Amino acid sequence: MKYDELDFFEFFESEPFYLFEKEVGICSYSYEKDDFKIYASLSCYEDCIGIVISYKESTVYSGEIRNIKEIKKFDTDILKVVTDKNWIFLKKWPNIGIDFDERLE
Repeated sequence: MKYDELDFFEFFESEPFYLFEKEVGICSYSYEKDDFKIYASLSCYEDCIGIVISYKESTVYSGEIRNIKEIKKFDTDILKVVTDKNWIFLKKWPNIGIDFDERLE
C-alpha cells in the first residue's frame, strides 16, 4: 500500500497514535467537527483501513476496507482510498462522510 504520512497528518490535523511499536505498522487517527467524529485505524502491512464515523457517540458507519493499493490526499478535505474495484473518498467538509465509487480505470 502506498501512502504519505503527511497526507494523513494534514487531513486529520493530528499526529498518529500507534497501538503498538511504530514498526508493527498499525496506527490510528481521529478528527472531530461539531458532534461528528471520524476514526481511522491503518494497518500498513495488511493493506487495510478500518473506519468509524459517529455522531454524538452513536455509530453512523463502521467498516473495513481491504486490498488497498494507495491512499492519497484528493484535496484539502478529502482522502482518496484506491482499491482494485473502488475509489473511496473520506470527507471532512462540508460534513464528515464517506463515498464509494466504482473504479472506472
